[in-house]
Amino acid sequence: MLKLPMIFGDNMVLQRQKSIEIWGELGPGEQVTVELSRNGKTVGKASAKSGEDGVFHVFLPALEAGRELALTVVSGGESVTFRDVLIGDVWIAGGQSNMEYFMNFDAEREAAYAWDEPELRFFDYPEVSFEGELEEYDFSEFGLWRRCRREDMPWWSAVGAWFAKKLHGETGVPVGVVGCNWGGTRACCWIGREYLEGTPGDVWLRDYERDNEDVDPTEYRNAYLANPANINNHPFEGFTEVLWPGYTREVQLMALESMAKMEKPPYFDLIGPDHPWRPCGLYETMLKNVAPYTCRGVLWYQGESDDTHPEIYDAVLEILVRNWRDLWHDELPFLMVELAPFGAWLDCVGDRFPIVRDRQERAARSIPGVWLASSSDCGMEWDIHPKHKRPIGERLALLALGHVYGQNIYCDAPELEEARWADGTLTLTFKYGEGLHIEGEAVNSLTADGVPCMGQTQGNKFILSTQEKPRRVELAQSGYYQVNLYNGAGLPAKPFAAEVR
Repeated sequence: MLKLPMIFGDNMVLQRQKSIEIWGELGPGEQVTVELSRNGKTVGKASAKSGEDGVFHVFLPALEAGRELALTVVSGGESVTFRDVLIGDVWIAGGQSNMEYFMNFDAEREAAYAWDEPELRFFDYPEVSFEGELEEYDFSEFGLWRRCRREDMPWWSAVGAWFAKKLHGETGVPVGVVGCNWGGTRACCWIGREYLEGTPGDVWLRDYERDNEDVDPTEYRNAYLANPANINNHPFEGFTEVLWPGYTREVQLMALESMAKMEKPPYFDLIGPDHPWRPCGLYETMLKNVAPYTCRGVLWYQGESDDTHPEIYDAVLEILVRNWRDLWHDELPFLMVELAPFGAWLDCVGDRFPIVRDRQERAARSIPGVWLASSSDCGMEWDIHPKHKRPIGERLALLALGHVYGQNIYCDAPELEEARWADGTLTLTFKYGEGLHIEGEAVNSLTADGVPCMGQTQGNKFILSTQEKPRRVELAQSGYYQVNLYNGAGLPAKPFAAEVR
């Protein structure tokens, strides 16, 4: 029987300018033909035979942007046709809750609900953490290509939506965003075991195996399913007030006190065999069901949950990028988001986030085809989920336009290049610092040997007078901060800590 992955459907966007991979299942050795057409006229066509395992892969020729298309897959007496297909640019939106974060909760959602953009489409893969979950529970609100219209916009990734809106406005081609993400997940959840073993990321496997050494899988499954909150198929129901604006620290502390008094069922706090946060789990149950859908690149917003082992995050990111590029058979560009500043949210604190941000920056500098968007002015002191996703989405779009699409624009945030002292003057020189300026009376969160800095900008430099040579200069190295040092493109400086030369 002809079977195609869930990601193929009406309203989908196919990738332009690349050979388009269509795959699925048949009986062994059976012929299949895929045709892309407009008004009955063939635009692209290809055929192949399934292998001994019944899996087939058909590659349509690379095409330019197109609209009002139909994709038909035929094998023997069976056929399936998908309509209102677009050809444009497809981006995979991966990560944890700040990427998953629905437009339903965004502070500017009403503006987005008014959009009329028929060439923007969004697909969100169901959040399933164990085999059989997809068939056992109702995930009908997921796994379909949503349009850019009021009834669909609440379900969009807010970051993905603002990214798509900006990108489409600049390129004029259809944009599809494929969500494959889950709140609270570590990077290791999205990596194959064979890539993680024997690397610095192996520590996540060791932690998991230690914690589950005496766990009975059947008992764990029964306990896991006994909690309806573990089936993540109705995201706008239940304990959603934590995502809305105005969830104050006082209310959070009361909620924590109330939860502490609750009697916890068995395995409640254990990341066990069916839990979405286990290493390598979602790589198998989600990501491999999206790959290798032909795409332009990856948007990655994640890292908050990696603060248990923040010192290896750059190494884990390098493994993840290599794994995904191998899975897609394509050296995909990765556009990543720096963790936003925050102090505390429920029982989470941001004390280790400066280490994670430093490792994010190291990864962006060392891995070819990886770039990092600054979020150093976007945080909230008492919330790990910033409510304004527009700056993040638009900055990711700028990175795409500059580095992937080759536009001659300023798209990178200022990065400290050198801190030098001479003759009573400390000069901080910034890469991508053209048009450097302070929005306000004084620069925030900048210290020299722990003392706040007062100075002025000049070109791509920040200059201040100090009679004694400081040893160390730092920007945004606390839990919560608000950077107000920008370049001419309106991008805030990235956090740094450096020795003064």
